[in-house]
Amino acid sequence: MFFGFAWVIICIAGGMLQGSMPLVSTYLTEDETAASTVIDVASTEGFEVPGTIVIGDERIAYSDTTATTFIGTFAQPLLRGLGETDAEAHSEDSRVRTIESSLINNSIDYNLAVIADSAGAQAFFSVPTAIWNIIMSFATSPFAFLGTDLQILTILWGILFLGMAVSFFISVAGGRRV
Repeated sequence: MFFGFAWVIICIAGGMLQGSMPLVSTYLTEDETAASTVIDVASTEGFEVPGTIVIGDERIAYSDTTATTFIGTFAQPLLRGLGETDAEAHSEDSRVRTIESSLINNSIDYNLAVIADSAGAQAFFSVPTAIWNIIMSFATSPFAFLGTDLQILTILWGILFLGMAVSFFISVAGGRRV
């Protein structure tokens, strides 16, 4: 448990110190309906991909961007009404911003909303991929913000992770023999 908390704190701190997780805002350039699958904005510059945006009281998860739109992909479509919010219509010039909780999604380099909201055949591919990406990001925590003198921590963290993985597989496979 300690290593899990340490990993989250290090990922967030590392991303903030490297300047890769800003809180950004823009505005809508067109009216959007509750069923819109593309969100048109003035600019997506500075928004992390994938990420979560807020328009009014609605949260929206997106998996890709163009210069002026938030979009989804086949494997990870645009998810409207994320969490306990409802998909709603929004008018032109409405403010679009990131949310503070997206720092965790950005720090582990995967959108946790996809794990929670996937369903059907799409989940067959996206959920195992998401879990694998989270595990691998845990194994390779971003210690680059510490500088070259302390890069040894990255190696030690990787060795510790490898040891934990090996001990897990031994305990699972080792079972009691009769």
